[in-house]
Amino acid sequence: MRALLPLLGLMLASCSLTAAQQEGAGGGRPVWHDGQTLLQGYFGVSDYRKVRVDAIGAPDVESDDAQLPLIGGGAQLKLGGGRLDAGLEGMISFTSRADIAAFAASGSGAVVAVDVDLLLVDLYGGPFLSVFLGDRLRVYAATGPLMEWASYGQSGNGADDEGTGFGTGAYARGGLEWVLGPDVMLGFGLRWSDSTVDLGQMGDMELDGVQYMVTLSRGL
Repeated sequence: MRALLPLLGLMLASCSLTAAQQEGAGGGRPVWHDGQTLLQGYFGVSDYRKVRVDAIGAPDVESDDAQLPLIGGGAQLKLGGGRLDAGLEGMISFTSRADIAAFAASGSGAVVAVDVDLLLVDLYGGPFLSVFLGDRLRVYAATGPLMEWASYGQSGNGADDEGTGFGTGAYARGGLEWVLGPDVMLGFGLRWSDSTVDLGQMGDMELDGVQYMVTLSRGL
């Protein structure tokens, strides 16, 4: 995924040139001033292809198909740029679900079904690039570090276990937004994230997945 970021930057630069050509041909676009903040809210689903707890003194627990509802929001602050806007963003997201299907495999090869309850709170942010194509379409991309708090519970492997903790990771995201009218944009976005959370005596939890979101932005 990280290998795609340089290519994504080149795509945005190419889009900026296209936007400049369209503007020169008579098209307009929303004006985003330096120091101006764009607010964005979103909802969707987190699709984790890996949720794994490397348990201490117990069989590891793993799920490879965990889908959780997602809601969040934040802001993008433009720091500079012309047709290609650049700045910093800060975001927060909440995702939770009970009874996620998982399994625990012992050293003898026996597999036991496990139900997992999971609550995640993500704080993440970093630099972004954004460009308007004509007067209606915005394309953006961002990447940076992620801090995560997790509440984890499991049952079905012979004992009920719970743990909470903090962890860190990284994210990369991008999206498209359509200008509906003055000060309102509606769009679709994707966010990839990879993180590890220390659950204390339970062990470390590893998460890797993609978040699909519908976005609503205001501020321009």
